[in-house]
Amino acid sequence: MDQQDRWQELYQAALLEVDPSKMAERIQRAYQVIQVHLALCDQNGNGAERQALADALANLRVLQREIGLPLNNPSHNERESSASNG
Repeated sequence: MDQQDRWQELYQAALLEVDPSKMAERIQRAYQVIQVHLALCDQNGNGAERQALADALANLRVLQREIGLPLNNPSHNERESSASNG
């Protein structure tokens, strides 16, 4: 499985999770993998994929807020703002 498939799989699993006891873990795992992949895209200059990753991170943050989870990654704003500006 390549990295693109992996982040998309974890992202979809987080979005579709209905068990509250598993949701926080799924969101956090997807968030971490997407951030790593975003860093790789920044190095490779893939603008379309970088935008998809930034959108996915934004959606995960919305989901976190909706279910009352803390946003526990202070560096996410810096990475995404550079991704959306690129």
